Amino acid sequence: MLRLSLFLLFIATTAEANCRMAAAGATCDAPPRRPTPPAPGLGPAPVEIGTILPQGKYNMVLNSQYFGLPFPRDGWVYFRIEDDVYRVDFETRKVLQRATREASANWPP
Repeated sequence: MLRLSLFLLFIATTAEANCRMAAAGATCDAPPRRPTPPAPGLGPAPVEIGTILPQGKYNMVLNSQYFGLPFPRDGWVYFRIEDDVYRVDFETRKVLQRATREASANWPP
């Protein structure tokens, strides 16, 4: 019971702390996060679809939701190849699709 009341107190003070800077009568809602796609003209692809990636050459993208990408599923993961992001089969390391356009503005150029 004590843990629950401490947790509720923490939530209430955290919400209050986020609203202290708001003007009187203003709401404390966070602005909606709208992902913006990268520039429409993607350059040539650094790798072709169907290519088997060599182990250790490219980096897997962790925390893909931060970059506006859908959650990985069905055995594929995201890899960064140069400035692009690709869906890659985790077991075979075969490139499945170029997913750079799906990334939000958080994706590093």
